[in-house]
Amino acid sequence: MARNPLLKDRNYLYYIGAVLLLSALQVVSMHYRDSLDLQFSVIHALVHWGLLGAICYGLVNSFSFFNPPKFKVLIALILPVGLTYVWYQVSHMLVAGIHQGETAMHWMEVTGEFRANVAYLIQVGVIGFSMLWYRLDERSAQEQRKQETERMAKEAELFKLRQQIQPHFLFNALNSINSLIGSRPKEARQMTQKLSEFLRGTLNREEGILMSLEEELNHLNLYLDLETLRFGHRLQVKRDIDELALAAKLPPLLIQPLLENAIKYGLYGTVGDLEISMKVKMQGRNLEIELKNPFEDGSSAPGGTGFGIPSIQRRLYLIFGRTDLLKTEIKNQVFSAKLTIPQADVQSSDS
Repeated sequence: MARNPLLKDRNYLYYIGAVLLLSALQVVSMHYRDSLDLQFSVIHALVHWGLLGAICYGLVNSFSFFNPPKFKVLIALILPVGLTYVWYQVSHMLVAGIHQGETAMHWMEVTGEFRANVAYLIQVGVIGFSMLWYRLDERSAQEQRKQETERMAKEAELFKLRQQIQPHFLFNALNSINSLIGSRPKEARQMTQKLSEFLRGTLNREEGILMSLEEELNHLNLYLDLETLRFGHRLQVKRDIDELALAAKLPPLLIQPLLENAIKYGLYGTVGDLEISMKVKMQGRNLEIELKNPFEDGSSAPGGTGFGIPSIQRRLYLIFGRTDLLKTEIKNQVFSAKLTIPQADVQSSDS
């Protein structure tokens, strides 16, 4: 909770200081302007502002941590009436008991209404400010809790999406290894080693850390090595990568599902070759990644879950709050996927 400016650490010292300052000003006014006795002026000022300061201190400490559920305005207006009456009677009794004098008593009666009005307005102001501060602080706390809840939900969903990518790829890789064990055991062992390196690199990535494109491509090479072991010369990936883009940042595991999607629809269940083109460049302050692969209308891949493209779209929306960062198109039997990663607006957390 934010601290009310009227309620700071050791706030009683501020009130003591205010009481002494206001008392000194009143003493000067009473003694030099109204020609009242100095002793009476000091006693009256200290009693007057001391009691009022104690009342305000109690009000601030009460209404900074509690707001009545109903009738706030009435309480703010009526409570000071009773407190002002008590303050007036007690201060008059104390001053009269300490210093008796006809001139002093007359001055107190003449100025009583004015002093009571000032005390009332000060108390109304203190209560009103404290109630308003409490309300604003409570609203701010609610907004912070809402944002924290949304952030935690977003992190949980992003984490779930990332965790789903790993078993999704793992199942495909294990199926590929299984198909090689009998006929090509040496390649199966190589593929198992590559898979181990790939998963180790994936698991070692800290949540919330953006990767440079160069790091992501190095990790992506392990994935391509695994698929190359499975498909051999049938799989070709043609790359056109702008060196200026290598330092660009992006959330991890965004490119792999696109490649996996291209391979799935281009090679799985067929005997032909597949060439995938990947073009990476900087366009202004955006990193642009475009992948293209042949695509036949009506084609389907065995065992596909359709997880890759939707997962990327969802992650991009959660991270950047935009739905236009992944665009797909089928034209002239070529499937293209264009991924745009804003560099200026990248958030510091992927999850």
